[in-house]
Amino acid sequence: FSAAEPFAESLIATGRQFGIEEFLLVQWLAPLVSESPEFIVAVLFALRGSAAASIGMLISSAVNQWTLLVGALPAAFALSGGVVAPMLLDGRQREEIFLTSTQSLFALVVIANFRFSYLEALLLVGLFIPQLFLTAGPARWLHALLYLALAVGAIVLSPSTRHGVRQLLPWPGRRAP
Repeated sequence: FSAAEPFAESLIATGRQFGIEEFLLVQWLAPLVSESPEFIVAVLFALRGSAAASIGMLISSAVNQWTLLVGALPAAFALSGGVVAPMLLDGRQREEIFLTSTQSLFALVVIANFRFSYLEALLLVGLFIPQLFLTAGPARWLHALLYLALAVGAIVLSPSTRHGVRQLLPWPGRRAP
C-alpha cells in the first residue's frame, strides 16, 4: 500500500509531461508494469518449449484479474465508504467495463475448446490494439459489440467451441470437470 500511491501519482505526473491521458496511463501502463513479472515468466516458459505452461500462466493471471479483482471492487468500495452502496460510474467507466467484459467473454470463448491457434492469437491482438486508439464513446461501444458478436458467432458456428463453452457452464445434475 505504501508504494502504490506514489507509483500512481508519479505515473500520472509523467503522463501529464508527455501529454498522455491519465485514464489511459492508469488503465494500460500501470497494469503492464505490475504484471510484467508474470509475462516474463510466461515468455521464459514459451522459450523453453513449454507452451502449455506459458498459456496456462497467462490464463490464470487473466482469470484472477477478470474475476477476483473486478469482483472485489464493490466490496472494497463498500468497506472504504463504511456503507453498502452502489458504485456510481461515469460514462467512460461504463464503456470500459462493458468493453473489458465483452473482450473477456470473447477470449474465454476462444480458449473454451482448449485449443489456441496462431490465427486466434492474431485475431485477439488485432482486436485489442485498435481499442487503445479508440477513445470516442460510440467507437468503444461498437468495438465492444464486435467482441460480443464474435463470441456469439464462434459459439454458434464452431461445434468444438460450443462444446467447450457447454463444459464450462454449470448444468443441473452435471459434475464439474
